[in-house]
Amino acid sequence: MADDDEGKMTREAFEAGELNRDSRLGSCLLWFFWGVSLSFVTVLSLVLLVLFLGSITLNLYFGWIMSGLDVSVSRPGSNAVDEAQVAIATDALGALPTNAPRPTATLTASPAPVGALVEAQLATVAAIATEVAAARAESRSASPAVLIATLTPSADGASAATAIGAPGAGANSSTGGQDEDSTSRSSALSGTDAEAFAPPASSSNRYNLIPINGQRDSRPAAEHGDLNLKLRDPQPIEVELGLVDAGVGVDALAINLSDIFEPNFVAAYTIHDWDWGCNCKGNLIREDGVVLVGIKTTPGEPVFIPRHPRDIYEGKYYAVLLFADEDSVTFVYAREGTVAMGYSVHYLGLYTDPNLLTLYNESKGNMLLGLTLDTPIGVAGDQLIVAIRDNGKFLDARSINDWWD
Repeated sequence: MADDDEGKMTREAFEAGELNRDSRLGSCLLWFFWGVSLSFVTVLSLVLLVLFLGSITLNLYFGWIMSGLDVSVSRPGSNAVDEAQVAIATDALGALPTNAPRPTATLTASPAPVGALVEAQLATVAAIATEVAAARAESRSASPAVLIATLTPSADGASAATAIGAPGAGANSSTGGQDEDSTSRSSALSGTDAEAFAPPASSSNRYNLIPINGQRDSRPAAEHGDLNLKLRDPQPIEVELGLVDAGVGVDALAINLSDIFEPNFVAAYTIHDWDWGCNCKGNLIREDGVVLVGIKTTPGEPVFIPRHPRDIYEGKYYAVLLFADEDSVTFVYAREGTVAMGYSVHYLGLYTDPNLLTLYNESKGNMLLGLTLDTPIGVAGDQLIVAIRDNGKFLDARSINDWWD
């Protein structure tokens, strides 16, 4: 019996020892893993702290570097660049319309040495002044075409001068303190130059063909009574030469003549009806609502198309050219080959841009020349006759609520 009790006690002691040993092993493992985790968190925190401090340092460094890029370039006691720019602006850029941005030379300085850049700019401005002076002298003696000098900064900071013949590429934007919707513009020519004005033989303007819906009319445009306004033989009429309240003005998509012209009417006209049977003019239209206006213009002044609130193609084309010859154009504010849909406008009495005329004569099929708001379609003479149509019907171009508001 004593042996059994002793054996039982021995087994219990053995089991208790085993339990204590397992408990110590578990505690050791627990402390080991906790220590490893704490070490990892500590190391990771230190790494993140280093990265954070490094990021702050880099931001401060780059901020300091970038703050030094905006450097004003000037020469002590002299404003040679500004004076040269002012001289060019007053002497050579008089032909630009006020709705075209005046080109300016922008001088930017980088951490690179500034001296060479300043010398290059001064040399460029001097070259431009010399070229413009020579061009103006030549134009006074030989050709009435106006030269426009543009100063275009290139990627490396140097400026390149380009002389182009009027009409120059215009833009419907404001300059200086002028309001964007202002209708005033500088004269292209004045004095004896206006009297001796002759249209330029070349142009720097660029135009593109865009697709229309369907095909154009098979009848030649020059013989088409809806496209060639001269076929309808405009005749002067005696009406009020001023803006009139026609009582309409409800169309938010109406064209706006006030963006490009002042309502300085010097004449009013009506036109003949068109007999499609004989393809010839009919009776003179004597309706109060049919009035074409003759607007006083300055010879050589760039002529743009009226503004429209919605484009018809690629976000920049607002009308297509249906007809053009040397002194008249017809365009419609739709991608159509006819005046039967949308607003259309006739200009008569301008000098059509030679590049526009060339591309129009080369157009075929369903491709017609697209017109933008910032590229002139020609230059003005003394008077520009303007006719406005809506879905083919001639309207009163004096209506203040429709076209001049």
